[in-house]
Amino acid sequence: MRNRIIRCLGMFISLVSIMLSASAYSEQPIRVLFINPGHASESFWQEVDQYSIAAADALGIELDIRHASRNHFAMRQILSARLNKRPLPNYVIIVNEKLAANHLFPILRQHPIYVQVILNDIDADVRAKLLNDPHWQQYLLPSVIPDNRYIGEKTADAMVKAGHQQPGEAVMISGDLTTPASVAREAGARDYFKSHKQIELMQVVHGQWDEAISYEQMGTLLQRYPALRYVWTANDHMAFGAIKAAQEMGKKPGEDIFFATINTSAQVLALREQGTVSALGGGHFSAGGLALTRIYAHAKGLPLPLLCADQLFQLIEPNTSYFSFLQADSWHRIPFKKMARQPRSHCGADKTERNIQ
Repeated sequence: MRNRIIRCLGMFISLVSIMLSASAYSEQPIRVLFINPGHASESFWQEVDQYSIAAADALGIELDIRHASRNHFAMRQILSARLNKRPLPNYVIIVNEKLAANHLFPILRQHPIYVQVILNDIDADVRAKLLNDPHWQQYLLPSVIPDNRYIGEKTADAMVKAGHQQPGEAVMISGDLTTPASVAREAGARDYFKSHKQIELMQVVHGQWDEAISYEQMGTLLQRYPALRYVWTANDHMAFGAIKAAQEMGKKPGEDIFFATINTSAQVLALREQGTVSALGGGHFSAGGLALTRIYAHAKGLPLPLLCADQLFQLIEPNTSYFSFLQADSWHRIPFKKMARQPRSHCGADKTERNIQ
């Protein structure tokens, strides 16, 4: 009898231990490393960070953000250094800035870590090759990528409409030659100008996303094309430089020269409200936070939430609820956990729902 009691007690203790272990395992934190390719002080990447941090706080995710400061070589150094420390992250978020992902995947292949690509995707051939590998079939998650070509075309169109669709010369200050977002935005704006022959696209230059570079470029462009009417830029910092150069040469933005750009920094929102910037697109800063809601769902065994087709990019118009939402910058009020637990998002009747691939 005594032996039976001891055996039963032993089995009970073992069962309790298993249950406690399972409970502890299920409550392990979700650790996410986000390699941000931008500068920590850069307005767009600050917005990405802030929105991601708000999402991580709401979802109980341990988020580690490291900045590569626009140095794609530094991205692999950051990744290698972090993966030499324990505990490893469960998930890594990367941005394919200047095609850096090609050098990050071989490093990540050595570890059981899920990878989420945002903002700048890998191309279809690279994805297909990766998915031939059983490792990546398990560990490569669907990307969260805004439609950069769409917003490139839409901002060009809105800019020309702001200029009353009058014929005139145009220039483009794109980002760089390799980053997918830059290439796609440029292609979208080019598509617009090709289909509107009354607007003559004179030249495309690449400002490397930098205000000082675009300032110098704009000065040269205005000397070359003094009758210039339309200026499309791929981000707000390049718009700031171009606007400054135009004003110094006697131009009046919103009257005799019209600017389009992309991003939602406080400065560019103010310029859009004043009319100095005539067309503005944005919303893609939310990609990091949206990726975290999908990571949360994945870690909890839930269906990945769908995203509205315009959830990452849309035209930003003053005196709208979305404009006020961006100005308020109150990301902590967003119900991220509810978003993560909803297999379907609530889009308007005119918005299609799709799973970002």
